[in-house]
Amino acid sequence: MHRSGGMRGILAVLTALLMLTAGLIPSMALAGPVDILAPEQPKASSQDDTNNSTPQDPMLKIGTLVRIVTNWGTMLLGMYDDGAPITVSNFLNLTRSGFYNDLKFHRIIDGFVIQTGDPNSKDNNPYNDGYGGSGETIPLEVSSNLTHIDGAVGMARSSDPNSASSQFYVCDGPQHSLDGNYAVFAVVIEGMDTVKKISAAPTYGYKRPALKDHPIDDIIMTSVTIQYNWTEPEKPKENMPYFLTGGGDPTVGLLFWLGLGALFLVLVVLIVRRVVRRRRARMVARGADDVYEAEVVDDGYGAVDGPGTGGPAGEEGWQGRGSEEGYGTE
Repeated sequence: MHRSGGMRGILAVLTALLMLTAGLIPSMALAGPVDILAPEQPKASSQDDTNNSTPQDPMLKIGTLVRIVTNWGTMLLGMYDDGAPITVSNFLNLTRSGFYNDLKFHRIIDGFVIQTGDPNSKDNNPYNDGYGGSGETIPLEVSSNLTHIDGAVGMARSSDPNSASSQFYVCDGPQHSLDGNYAVFAVVIEGMDTVKKISAAPTYGYKRPALKDHPIDDIIMTSVTIQYNWTEPEKPKENMPYFLTGGGDPTVGLLFWLGLGALFLVLVVLIVRRVVRRRRARMVARGADDVYEAEVVDDGYGAVDGPGTGGPAGEEGWQGRGSEEGYGTE
């Protein structure tokens, strides 16, 4: 009885664990792992906040992130990978090569734009700033949904629409007069305070007309790096429960099935052991009965009561004992 009660307890515990596992694994899959290095994706409707007539468009989705570190602060740019693929690709290629590192902001107009990206700004001659580039140009790439909102990033160019190369600007406030004429390819999603700070930096002004919009102090991009590429998390197949697919994470699904298989194997082993013990107990009981019967049959007094014996056998038994002790002799 003690062993039977213990077995029932073990089975009850295993059943509870199985039910708990079946309940927890789906919730883990639903939660899904979470990446702490990726900032929250900006709302695609940020363009709509400025122009309500502009509908939402997949091109407004933020893709690659680029961090610009300056000696005046840091800003994080979100690329419109789908909205301006040519312009974004050009900018990212230059970023990967380290082209933008140590370049200065050479044009600042408070309340309008801050401009950088000219390799000529590395020398000590401010008069040639704004005339350089990477040596390659890209065609003008505009979209009605990518407008010059506050913090928009666009490509600077000359009077030739297809002359954009490496110089870019960041809008300090909405500048919709530029829409359709310049390619917007990104937006500031962190660090607008840095943009405002740089935009308010003192310039030479009319004291030096040729450098009217050139900052007096050196404002340097010390580091321009790609930080993160935003991708939609893979969704599990339709019409399939999360606990079967792991919520799109094969590791979670595999762990669930391994745990379920281990619990099932333990239950099978316990059941087999229980059956074997019962059979052994029955065999032992039968063996004890056979020994008892054999002892009873061997005893002369028990021949009358022994199973399978009749009156004649009993009579013979009594006669035999009588002959041994001399009873019935004359």
